[in-house]
Amino acid sequence: MIANIVSVSRVVLTFGVLFVFGKHPRVDIAVIPTIAFIIALDAVDGSIARHRNETSRLGEMLDTLADRVIENSFWIYFTVLGLLPVWMPVLVLACGFLSDALQGLHGYPSSGWRHALTRARLSRAVSGITKLLAFSSLAGAKVFRDAELETASLWLARLAVCVCLLRGVPFLFRDNNN
Repeated sequence: MIANIVSVSRVVLTFGVLFVFGKHPRVDIAVIPTIAFIIALDAVDGSIARHRNETSRLGEMLDTLADRVIENSFWIYFTVLGLLPVWMPVLVLACGFLSDALQGLHGYPSSGWRHALTRARLSRAVSGITKLLAFSSLAGAKVFRDAELETASLWLARLAVCVCLLRGVPFLFRDNNN
């Protein structure tokens, strides 16, 4: 139950961030660590559910839905602000839709390289960290109007897109164990 509250709270907080960002300089500075907090909380909800023995199909669905809404909102938002090219959110959204559809059809990979790229803690951590760094630095580039930070942010966003695509590749191959 608590893990589901965390998932839903992340979405609400994301919409709050998107609503207030750009309205006041002091608030904008506070938004930067808040974005990092929202992304970092993704590692918390599943851990809470497992620790409290509250895992469920609803919780898994809410977690995935929250992840997609949050990530896609940030990809689109920073594109609208002119900090990212349109191809980035289009590619990430397409990859997410395809991965989710294939995962729904075939299930998560259960072993081997496919599992390592999609479900292993290291893979999920790398994915989360690249998005956390990309989105936080994009917000920082906007707030501080720093060209070097904007360039670094674009490279971090490219890296996050590459990680997303790499993690989606295993879904193109059927797992013989399923």
